[in-house]
Amino acid sequence: MKKILALILALVFLFSGCGAGNKSLGVSEEKITDTDIIKMKTTEVSSEQIAIEITNESKSEIGYGEAYSVEFKKDGEWHILKPKSEASFIEIGYILEKESTCTWGDKISRIYGKLPEGEYRLLKDFTIYENGGTVAENVTLAVQFRIG
Repeated sequence: MKKILALILALVFLFSGCGAGNKSLGVSEEKITDTDIIKMKTTEVSSEQIAIEITNESKSEIGYGEAYSVEFKKDGEWHILKPKSEASFIEIGYILEKESTCTWGDKISRIYGKLPEGEYRLLKDFTIYENGGTVAENVTLAVQFRIG
């Protein structure tokens, strides 16, 4: 009897790790904005952190904050990646001057844990301002990256 119980426990432990991977909060319904005035590209990517270059190619200032989300691709669809803990971001606003570039980054593992191999995208919100500082448009952009 003890041998059977030991065998069952061993199988449970063995197979509990086989399904490990990204946990989905569902298929993404996020609307990614198609714009030529703000560009994002990765400059550093690992399973634990990311850095992106943000370029403002417009004649207006753009604003953004620290907040972002990560999605992963599964069966040709983007899924919302479930955070390992409640995400918290510093409520701060940055302004990127017209026709300029900056680098932004974060340690992804603090929110999502170490990312397994796969295809991902980071989503970030931006505000485009008109001259005089009024909001012209709010946009959501994505930059894709691969782990592994």
